[in-house]
Amino acid sequence: MLAEFDLEQGEVYKIAMQQKQPFEKMNNIFKSFRTFSKILKWMTVLAVFITIILIGKGYVDTGDLANDFKHQEMIEQEQQNIMNSAFENVVNTGTSGLQKVSNDYSNQIKYIAVFSTKEIEPLSDDYSKPKVIYPLPYEKSEAIYENGQLITEKITPTDYDIGTMAMEKDGYIVQFEYTKHHLNEVERAFQTKHYSRSYLQIWIPALVAMLMTICLYFLYRGIKNNNRKAQKLIE
Repeated sequence: MLAEFDLEQGEVYKIAMQQKQPFEKMNNIFKSFRTFSKILKWMTVLAVFITIILIGKGYVDTGDLANDFKHQEMIEQEQQNIMNSAFENVVNTGTSGLQKVSNDYSNQIKYIAVFSTKEIEPLSDDYSKPKVIYPLPYEKSEAIYENGQLITEKITPTDYDIGTMAMEKDGYIVQFEYTKHHLNEVERAFQTKHYSRSYLQIWIPALVAMLMTICLYFLYRGIKNNNRKAQKLIE
């Protein structure tokens, strides 16, 4: 009798274990999902933190870029003012009119010269507005001034073309070179105009981080809700 009882107990235990195994497997699966859910939660928190940092950096960089654009506009307006004054004086008083321009802008420009379009080869590009140029040969100029003084000796032009501006109008070409201490301002404006990032490029990292944060959050919420529903079914 005892042997039969033990045999029956063993069979019952086997059946119970067989019935329990699927639930244990399911429970292990849900434990893995809960672990994954916790990982997603911390990834979401980290993504939020990174997004906040990138948004802050975006605001700072946007302010810096706005200042760079204002500086660029100021330099370009200064260039236009110099050229307007030069052509106005040349037309009204002849080449000697550059003396006043040279004096007025002595802090910004080193040499200023005027050329006749009849004496020099036509410029390859449109120079109806001030534009950088590799210096034209000064020996072909009508007049050259430095700090309000007429220069008669030979001048070696700078080989730094960003620091030389030219403009063509009314049969004349006016060219001026910036002083060395003003070149940093000019180069900054040049770099801003041709190589600076756009506002969109500044904000792309923050936008990508924000999108990833939203995706991680909804993935985390979805897995957590599914785990909760499945756990209730098992219980």
